[in-house]
Amino acid sequence: MAKGIYLFMACTLLSLPLKAQHVHSAREREGKVFNMGATIGFNATFPVINSLSVDDVEVENIHIKYKVGHFASFFCRINMDRFFLQPNIFWHLSESEIHFNTPLNELPETLSNGKGEAPTTQIALQNSSLQVPIFVGYHIVRSGPYGLTFMAGPNFKYNYKESYTFLSTPTNYEYLSDNTPWGLGISTGISVQIRQLFFDFKYEFGLNQVETDFKSKTPAIPAISNNIKIDKRTNVMSFSLGLVF
Repeated sequence: MAKGIYLFMACTLLSLPLKAQHVHSAREREGKVFNMGATIGFNATFPVINSLSVDDVEVENIHIKYKVGHFASFFCRINMDRFFLQPNIFWHLSESEIHFNTPLNELPETLSNGKGEAPTTQIALQNSSLQVPIFVGYHIVRSGPYGLTFMAGPNFKYNYKESYTFLSTPTNYEYLSDNTPWGLGISTGISVQIRQLFFDFKYEFGLNQVETDFKSKTPAIPAISNNIKIDKRTNVMSFSLGLVF
């Protein structure tokens, strides 16, 4: 019996330094003025389309089909008690599909279904961008290694490549944007942290409506329209996994 008591006391004493070290490291992380981190994740894009025209002809029955894109980011965090300021640098690749009907008498011959009906046209959208969101955050829960955070802020975007590809033809035809690629949005998110690991769920909505003209990448093909115009806003949901140091 005495040996059992001594063994229990010895294990307890040995575990105290480990517990103290764990509590100290957690408090040290909480007390830092400056943190850095990185994230990787996935996104789903549902652009809000106000109008879309092909050769100045307004299309009908627009439907959006999302695809999974991906992104990576680096950030720094300036802590002010429970509040923090967090500038980020994101690289984003987002994808989606636009399905619509175009009046048959205005449709290029290669896009016609030959049945006297307005066919459904599919266009794949791919957008590559650099983004700089600046979040103001608040630690709702910050206890030891666990945390729950809410954040929101503006998102400045530069679309360095944006292309639309017709998928409803025997040959896919790609269009490239030639408009000003800048955009501004608002992002909000919730973050759950366990020690240095955290999970983010964010939503972004575009503040400015972007009117974009597209030109055919292969204008020598006469059967395909050389002019697409689209008015849209950003609408993106994303999920990410990250580390903070």
